Amino acid sequence: MTFSSWLDGRGSPVGHRGARGGGWSAAARAAVRVMTGAAIGCGLAMLPIRAAAQPCTTACGDFSGDAFVSAPDIAPFLDCLGQPVDPPSSCQCADLDGSGSVGMADVAVFQRLFGTGSDEAAPGCTGAAPASANLTAFRPQHRGGYAPFQRAAVSEADEADPMRGPGIRRNAPGDVDAFGEDDLIEVQLDVAPPGAALALRRGHPALRVWTTRTRQAGTEIAFIGDKTGVLPIGPAQSSLTLWVEWAAAAHGDGELHVESPAVRTPKDTLLFRTFRSIVIALGGENQVPSDPPDPNSGTFVSAVDLYRAGYDVHMYDEDNVGPDGSGATFNEAATAVRDRGVTTVAIYGYSHGGGSTYDLADRLDSQRAGLGVFEIAWTSYVDSVSNDSDFDTAQELRRPPSTGFHLNHYQRGSFFQDLGLDGGPVPNSVPPPTGLDVETTPWGAGCTHFEVDDFPQVLNLLLSTLAAGVPLP
Repeated sequence: MTFSSWLDGRGSPVGHRGARGGGWSAAARAAVRVMTGAAIGCGLAMLPIRAAAQPCTTACGDFSGDAFVSAPDIAPFLDCLGQPVDPPSSCQCADLDGSGSVGMADVAVFQRLFGTGSDEAAPGCTGAAPASANLTAFRPQHRGGYAPFQRAAVSEADEADPMRGPGIRRNAPGDVDAFGEDDLIEVQLDVAPPGAALALRRGHPALRVWTTRTRQAGTEIAFIGDKTGVLPIGPAQSSLTLWVEWAAAAHGDGELHVESPAVRTPKDTLLFRTFRSIVIALGGENQVPSDPPDPNSGTFVSAVDLYRAGYDVHMYDEDNVGPDGSGATFNEAATAVRDRGVTTVAIYGYSHGGGSTYDLADRLDSQRAGLGVFEIAWTSYVDSVSNDSDFDTAQELRRPPSTGFHLNHYQRGSFFQDLGLDGGPVPNSVPPPTGLDVETTPWGAGCTHFEVDDFPQVLNLLLSTLAAGVPLP
């Protein structure tokens, strides 16, 4: 006897009907109610309860979930030919055309999709070609734009890398950008064909997306759970500029996917991670922060390299640091620590920028109580000169306060070669014990103050020790 025959009252076992056989006993009705969730009336035959259909979240024909209809999908599809598709059948998503069975019409759709993919999900599969989409993220803004850096894209190879991928500053409520909103990351979405219907999916609720850089009212793209609706791409548009925000007080990382609204198969992915460090680069007298940098301004050459590698780098004229360490550069570092949760600070400079490195580190160290918990993990001087004024020529020989690591390069020169502008030995520096007099090396012998910051050997050691002491992000 089958369960269905028991339900419809034919061949029911003794004891499941009342004493006169005229209806279901209370016990039988209770048992069926538990098993089916339905009430049974006296004398009524039971009909099978049909389970609710579950939506297919992979693309049509893509049983392996790899975004393509390919060899691994053949066997599971063919196994469903002629099989029932009513839930809880595992063949529900093989009914590509929604006809209620898996037949030759579904085979035709599967054949059209084979070797490609689909933006549709069963049972609404037509075999239409999928759209293509690409996300490109850019390195951080500065003061409402990119200057003094150029707009720099994160490479395709790095866009989902947990270290070199797109860094993003925390932009929690209360964060104030004195020179305008600059904490959002620009993302360009390119699509084909124009006007393709696409959606975003996020891996962390702190990720918010806007169509304006300054988060203007009415320009946020809303997520319902972890996914948006169809993006506002016009019929003739092949690209859309988005601005991504990390709107939380806690650090973290999160993926942003672009995909069809109907399926959860990414076409491209970016991995955002919040910055926990800041790098300050200070040039020498008359050196101007720029990108591309002057090849004779080694400080800014290295700063551009670090920026493109994924660090949150800020280039400043050395005079943006006052003799007491105050000024725009201090304000940037203080905001990073106090408002953006940065815990690691790196500072380096050449000539007067070396003197300003000391002054900035000294002020940050003295202001700890009002800023929060952080460390000055790495500092560097290149032929450091005190910067109490534009005419100061005194050597800066003091180690920056509280730094965890200090790199020092200098030359001796002569008054006639470089007007007596020299750095000098600094206690407890690398190379030990007081840094490197480059004139003792074959490559630096006879150099002047105006050359020492440009040697590849100096810049390579600067970059490698910073990378070791200030890991990304």
